[in-house]
Amino acid sequence: MGQLSALIGVVVGAAMSYLVGALHERARWRREQGARWDGLLLEAYGDYGRAVKECVVAYQRLASDRGLTPDSAPGTGDALEDAAQAELRRAATTEPLRLLAGPDAAAAVRELNDAVWHLEWLARGRLAADAAAWEQAYGAYRSARRAFYEKARASLRVPGEVIAERAAWPPSWRAGA
Repeated sequence: MGQLSALIGVVVGAAMSYLVGALHERARWRREQGARWDGLLLEAYGDYGRAVKECVVAYQRLASDRGLTPDSAPGTGDALEDAAQAELRRAATTEPLRLLAGPDAAAAVRELNDAVWHLEWLARGRLAADAAAWEQAYGAYRSARRAFYEKARASLRVPGEVIAERAAWPPSWRAGA
């Protein structure tokens, strides 16, 4: 009887050891996969954010040429070509987010895209606009961009808040320029 209980103890111990090891490996695999996906998502968010900024700079340049804003963004050549290339990059960087982002971040991407397209239409003259319409659309873009960054940070579990931007543009030191 003593040998049977020892044998049962060995079998139960081996089974428990196997179960604990398997659970540990499973948890480790999930952590590694989570870190991998978070890394890809962080890269996708960063690429998209840079592409959006590039679009907006190109549209500011076009808007300045149309007299909608006094702020002329620097360009590298043909403003229309710069804007077209920036839009291609923005569109391409949206695709990974469609695959990786959660519903809240994906909704924020859609809102930001809409705000950027509104700026584009104003800058290209597809919508009748004046300086006030540009300023309103630019404000909507800034709000949508902030919401995007908030949702992106939340999806990556980044602590803290998005760094606040200036309340108004241009800054006060440019008022006399």
